[in-house]
Formats: sequence, C-alpha cells, structure tokens
Amino acid sequence: MSADGHHTIREDVVNGISSVDEPSVTWGWHQHSRKVGVAVGGFFVLFLLGMLFGNHLGHVEDIWLVAMAVFLAIWMVLALRPQKDDSAEKSKVYELPSHHYALSAPAPRGEVGAGRSVD
Repeated sequence: MSADGHHTIREDVVNGISSVDEPSVTWGWHQHSRKVGVAVGGFFVLFLLGMLFGNHLGHVEDIWLVAMAVFLAIWMVLALRPQKDDSAEKSKVYELPSHHYALSAPAPRGEVGAGRSVD
C-alpha cells in the first residue's frame, strides 16, 4: 500500500500488452494455441457422432447430431484458415484529412440567409 492507503498497481508488460489494461496477460490468457481448439473441437465432433450409437427409435435425433457435428467441423475448418491482417485498412475508414480541424481554413462569407429572396 502507498502512504495514502491505496494499493499501488505494479505494471507488467508482456508482448506489448500492459497488465494495467488487461490483468490476465501475466498468466498467459492471450496465448491460446490453435492446436488446443482443434483438439477440443475434434473431441466434440467425435462425441456427437459417437452418440449416434444408442437406443434411438427414430432418426430425428440422428439428423440433429450429424447436423451439429457437421456445423462444428465446418466452423473449425473456417477458424483454422489464415486470417488476413486488414487492421490498417479498417483504421483508414476513420481517418480524417489533415485539414479537417485546421483553424487556418477560410471563414465562410456572406450574410445569413444569403441566396434567398425575400418578397
């Protein structure tokens, strides 16, 4: 604690991420492996397909199990594709021209209501 009774925050910086902004950075929350996601997703796909063998009287359950397993497998394949880093392009959308906030721009001239004819 500091002299005024408040806790002082110790900042750790890991790979450019500050622990003040995101406290979980010091214990590795930001470093998930794709292999872990594939392993867990693959387990659940196999688990869903393994549930096909059982005491089903109808095939409605089988259709749902296969559909969910296919959906999960497609989702995993799409998630494994290399991601295009277009963050620089996205940030350009919000960029303003350099003269946008310039104070040296010429002031508008004319009177209020100029261009209108008053009868």
